[in-house]
Amino acid sequence: MKPILLLLLSPPSWSIAILVLAFNEFKIDALSVPSPPRIILRVCTSPGCRDDGAMSTLDRLLALAPPGVDVVGGACVSLCGSGPVVEVIRDDVAPSSSSSSSSMKKKRVKGGEAVSSLLDEIVATAAIAVAEEGTTAPLEPRMRDRLAGGYELSIEANAAYESREYELAINSYADAIESGRKPAVLLQQAREEAARGVGGGTGATSDDDDDDVDGGGGGYPAGLRWLVDSLKNSCRSRLSLRDVDGARRDAFAATVFSRNSDPDAHECLAEVCAASNDALGEMQGLKSASRLYDRVEREYSVPTPGSDAPTRADAARRRAHAAARRRELGFRIAKLERVLRGMTREA
Repeated sequence: MKPILLLLLSPPSWSIAILVLAFNEFKIDALSVPSPPRIILRVCTSPGCRDDGAMSTLDRLLALAPPGVDVVGGACVSLCGSGPVVEVIRDDVAPSSSSSSSSMKKKRVKGGEAVSSLLDEIVATAAIAVAEEGTTAPLEPRMRDRLAGGYELSIEANAAYESREYELAINSYADAIESGRKPAVLLQQAREEAARGVGGGTGATSDDDDDDVDGGGGGYPAGLRWLVDSLKNSCRSRLSLRDVDGARRDAFAATVFSRNSDPDAHECLAEVCAASNDALGEMQGLKSASRLYDRVEREYSVPTPGSDAPTRADAARRRAHAAARRRELGFRIAKLERVLRGMTREA
């Protein structure tokens, strides 16, 4: 089995240590992987539900969903005005069930309390089902509380970041990461163990691709997106306050948690190098980002027959964004290459 890189960040110095742990040797005490049933949470992402806050609900579910639960965006479910709407689809609700699947629609699933209530209901049902098979509940409550708290702190930090209150943002991101980092990584590993056990999805995925995240960069699980975004925003907040060393640590952490697959994390590294007058490092960061944007553009250029209009529009948006970023980075890379050639001649 493949090893995973876990980044341990220890405040206040935020020193970084990378531990390479084999999946088959890593013991998870706080989480245990359930066997089926498989549960799908399909969030309506029609324009009406988006206006009601569906994307925020989708993001929360992606971050908090326990193992054995797939989170996806979906088409309109004809409950306009009652959004955000989450359709709960259960396959093999219990071993003794005569029906192989069932579905129900939850209205107005908005905000942390509503999302937590939905997940509590799902976890309780799953615990009853797996108890008949002699296994344990999918997620230890204390760990999910830590993760949920970290996620909520990241939302507060995002608001400060968008308001350019960078010092407040840095402190809030630090608290969010400290609270949610460990349970997020453990939970994601448990999801992947569950996926291998049942042959299903990751337990937190934005679509049918196990590794896809978003148009900003694929290749790492959607359940870790909030953590990577927090690190990137913290990096840029620190750069605004000229804390280059702290920004470098955050940028490096973002590349590790994103499994080296988020182009914007590499842009963060390039920005750190630019702030420290490291032209070679900046160029290398931009080249890495450009290669990843090229991959995103190609992935979203593949036709998806049968997909609904919002999904097609979203794919087109992501493809266009990746193409625009790659084009802009190409100009910057060419300029840096000229600068480096000039420096070589002078030397």
